[in-house]
Amino acid sequence: AFLNSGKVIATALDLEGKQLWQQELGAFNSKFGYAPSPLLYKSFVIIAADNRGGGYIAALDRQTGKIAWRVARPAVSTYSSPIVAHVGGRDQLLISGCDRVASYDPATGKEIWSTPCLAEATCGTIVTADDKIFASGGYPKRETVGLSAEGKLLWTDKTKVYEPSLLADGKYVYGVTDDGIAYCWSAGSGEVMWRNRLRGSFSASPILCNGLIYVSNLSGETFIFKATPDGYEEVGFNKIGDDCYASPAVADGELFLRIGKEQGGKR
Repeated sequence: AFLNSGKVIATALDLEGKQLWQQELGAFNSKFGYAPSPLLYKSFVIIAADNRGGGYIAALDRQTGKIAWRVARPAVSTYSSPIVAHVGGRDQLLISGCDRVASYDPATGKEIWSTPCLAEATCGTIVTADDKIFASGGYPKRETVGLSAEGKLLWTDKTKVYEPSLLADGKYVYGVTDDGIAYCWSAGSGEVMWRNRLRGSFSASPILCNGLIYVSNLSGETFIFKATPDGYEEVGFNKIGDDCYASPAVADGELFLRIGKEQGGKR
């Protein structure tokens, strides 16, 4: 999905690069451009397009590109990608932003619940664990929240994790703020188990693998520390390139990082 000439347009290609279909989703007017990633759910590809001209979420048939359902969202510029999680005994399409966390039926687009919280603009993707939902942001307000599968606000913390997404392992929630402070919260109560300042600023989201959290800062430095409530314990550190905005990708026991390098004064 791309922003082109003031509209969001979705395109499907086959593995040889041949265009299979293309569908215009609607107009788009935002301060910083188009951000959300497409989401696959059963026979649909679901695309969010929150923007100050009038937001929307649309589900397209993956084979034909025809719009199966489309729901309106507030006229607010916000940037988070939606997820589908099985919480509360059902699949729920969850998205933050527009001063709320909202849940929709991914099969029909019908709103299930909406809870006022967070901020007008958020960037991170919601995470879930054990029928609990966690989100953070944003601008202009600052808040991290835990919600039940029914949208009840369980706890709130006036900490903002804006560009990076949170992590949840069931009992604990982890986050690294844009200005480089790592947090561990109790998933059930929101109690801060520990906080620790790392170096630099962050845009990439942390990942969790084999009990370790990996996260890179904007200078290309990657911190590896234990996912534990007992305090910050760094087990590794390295620097690759000169900057890093993206989370590592994981495949077959290997990590792949996309980094930037400075050459001749240019990135």
